[in-house]
Amino acid sequence: MSKSETDSGPSHFRTTAWSVVAGAQEVDGESREKCLAALCHNYWKPIYYYMRRRRLSHNDALDYTQEYFATFLEKNFVAAADRERGRFRTFVLVTVNRFLSKQLAKRSRLEAKFNIILPTDSGTYETILPELADGETAEDDFNRRWALSLIESTLARMKEHCVEGRRKFYYETFNMYLESMSETNTPSYRDMAEKLQVSEGDITNFLHRGRNIFQKLLRDEIRQSVDSESGVDQEIEALKEYLRR
Repeated sequence: MSKSETDSGPSHFRTTAWSVVAGAQEVDGESREKCLAALCHNYWKPIYYYMRRRRLSHNDALDYTQEYFATFLEKNFVAAADRERGRFRTFVLVTVNRFLSKQLAKRSRLEAKFNIILPTDSGTYETILPELADGETAEDDFNRRWALSLIESTLARMKEHCVEGRRKFYYETFNMYLESMSETNTPSYRDMAEKLQVSEGDITNFLHRGRNIFQKLLRDEIRQSVDSESGVDQEIEALKEYLRR
């Protein structure tokens, strides 16, 4: 799978919704295929980067990620997922670790048997892997990328939700606000107002409404993968913690 595919946008399906998992556990049908595709799409980058954190090269991580998903589908891993046993992303990480351990052990045996040191192609494109923060583990990075994927998925739903009339300004203003949070020079309300050709008062109103819509959709997104409202609150706090790192 090419790098462009790993960097593609979020799926229209909910990231870890148990309704999607349940759909993927169906015996057959078009719905099952769409749910499986959604799960694979949304977990591609978190798993790829997790494998990189396990000291695999860019090419090896791509190959193993692709092999993992092929095995995931062939062996029907999703059938063993159980909402009562915890979060779906925890289930995914357990299956990834089991798969990777077997693959690395197999490669180690082959290298020992044939005494081969696999060469590295210096001309191969290598995706830049950001350094982990002090004290951060590969599992922490996996969870942080899950959080980012959840934000992307929620934004995609918000964009679909806000397509008519003034609602489109709610999305545009909120999305502009989020993007500015990662920039050194955060634009003022005046800058945003000029860009959208509205008043500063409108920006205040649009941002307030956009934030409310996003929070509602985010909670709805998370609600599909937990059993209670307290569980939603816990996931929100976990998400905030992962994004602060």
